[in-house]
Amino acid sequence: MPALSFKGYEVLRHRNYRLFWLGQWISLIGTWMQSVTQAWLLTRLTSSPLALGALGAASSAPVLVLVLLGGLVSDRYSRRGIIIVTQSLSLVQALVLSILTLSGHVQPWHIILLAAVLGAINSFDIPARQAFIVELVGAAHLPNAIALNSTGFNVARVVGPAVGGLLVAATGEGICFLINAVSYVAVLWGLLLIDPKALQVVRRSRALEAGALRAGVRYVRQRRELGWILALVGVVSAISISYRTFLPAMARTVLGVGAWRYGLLMAAAGVGAGIGGFVLAGQSLRTENYWRLLPFSLVGFAVSLSAFALSRNYTASLMLLGAVGCCGILYFNASNTLVQLSVDDAYRGRVLSLYTLMHQGTATFASLALGLIAEAFGTPAALLCGGIVVALAVAVFVARPAADRVAVGGVEGGEAAIPEAD
Repeated sequence: MPALSFKGYEVLRHRNYRLFWLGQWISLIGTWMQSVTQAWLLTRLTSSPLALGALGAASSAPVLVLVLLGGLVSDRYSRRGIIIVTQSLSLVQALVLSILTLSGHVQPWHIILLAAVLGAINSFDIPARQAFIVELVGAAHLPNAIALNSTGFNVARVVGPAVGGLLVAATGEGICFLINAVSYVAVLWGLLLIDPKALQVVRRSRALEAGALRAGVRYVRQRRELGWILALVGVVSAISISYRTFLPAMARTVLGVGAWRYGLLMAAAGVGAGIGGFVLAGQSLRTENYWRLLPFSLVGFAVSLSAFALSRNYTASLMLLGAVGCCGILYFNASNTLVQLSVDDAYRGRVLSLYTLMHQGTATFASLALGLIAEAFGTPAALLCGGIVVALAVAVFVARPAADRVAVGGVEGGEAAIPEAD
């Protein structure tokens, strides 16, 4: 791997990307505040790990149904316009949750239902937002832009839970939800200031015509190594997303800490991820480095998550969650970069919707399964099972057939174009 440098941060010279990145970062602080606060509120109202599993499932279940449609829409219409709509709807969702909580009328089913609403919005937002990056910076700076996005995401994961824990202790959960609603103004303002003329020209598709979705699936199947990445993402992300759902139970019932220290647990994972993302964003790695990074980071993730499940010491748990966060972001950046570099612009939204389906949709089943295990055998047992599943998935990926080890091509791909419709 090359020596540590800051060359990759040249991506910030793109004015449109700076506006998008800064607005998104501010909004993500509010999003993380809401994420940890709603889980804490649900734990306070129910004291049930199964309810937390239902919350995680509700957040990801709409992705299973809607994200492929979101990818089709992203390939057909303006991605900037789609993001403006989805972020506006997310603002409304957060505002409703804050009103219910501040008025004292919030019920567990309100929290779970509104999480499902946000999941439906994200089904259109995530494919468009990820595909929009290449329009902001072009293919040459794409890996660094992805890594920098992840860095901002995880710095927000440090700040959001820490501020959220303080606010919950001082003012209650409703204020956290209200601040999240206000934070969406930042990303909307940044999007409105973006100069459309400076965006990279991309090839649009006839994505809403008959057969377009099947054409996208065939596009992925034609690139067998890409299919292996998506399969690995489907298994690993189910665990890497779901483990955060059970942190309130670990904090309250296993480690015996309150809201502030729970926020620090979430922040510890964010610190580790922020460090990993910061270092990776500054590098100029070749494609083969990302192929090596993928399994290496997942081994670290599996080991550190399993150790966290067995830990009963708060300080050790903080350090282990930092390792979980660092390894997790290295895995996410490697898989996302390899997928983005392999696709033609006309298929980008659909391929990234499949990536999102694997990355978030499978968490529906994992959250419910881990919730049942936690209810029957305890939260540590559920997290330990998650670490074992990740280790097995990495072993299968490393042992994949030699015929499937052909490296994927560049951004435009190296194979014949696939028809948009039958």
